[in-house]
Amino acid sequence: MTMATNWIQYDCNSEVYYLLPGVKDGILCFVKSELHCDSWAKSKNTVHAIILNYFKEALEAHPEDFSGDVATFKKEYDKDRACFKLVIYRDTLLKGFSVAFTITILNKTYYLSCINTKELRFKEGDPPKKIDGSTSDVIFYQKNASKGDASSFVFESALVQGYCLAFKNEDGKHKLTLKRPEDQVDETTHFRTVPKKS
Repeated sequence: MTMATNWIQYDCNSEVYYLLPGVKDGILCFVKSELHCDSWAKSKNTVHAIILNYFKEALEAHPEDFSGDVATFKKEYDKDRACFKLVIYRDTLLKGFSVAFTITILNKTYYLSCINTKELRFKEGDPPKKIDGSTSDVIFYQKNASKGDASSFVFESALVQGYCLAFKNEDGKHKLTLKRPEDQVDETTHFRTVPKKS
């Protein structure tokens, strides 16, 4: 039987079961997940992409900069600092497509982390393989920005509910930040992902 990717969560007391959308030989089919309730587990799937804002500027990472310019958007960008790997996580919370932002610069890997509602930092190393609990400073829910545009996304923090990645104009630069969208058409929180350029 071919398993559909959109499973329906069935039970969440101590372990997670999913109902497959179909019947085989007249019997409902269930499958046990490796995950327990309120957790994420890193999958083998990743997406290599450049992240563009509303002005078609690319997100560029500077993990070694602690002045507040750890991530800025630029028209003319350094591709080694703009080619992100979005690590996909399987989750039991079903709030959206769970991803972690990672990047490799000068043979060092970093991942994006929320410190609080105003501060983002890159931490050296790989994001964790498994995350327990219902919040995470590493996970962002990738969601469609609007029903009419399938190519534009928002990335909502799994740590600070209702806050999304956004860009702000500061000192003549567009800097990455977290903010609560003002409305559904808050373009500072809308991003596009384009395939990594060779």
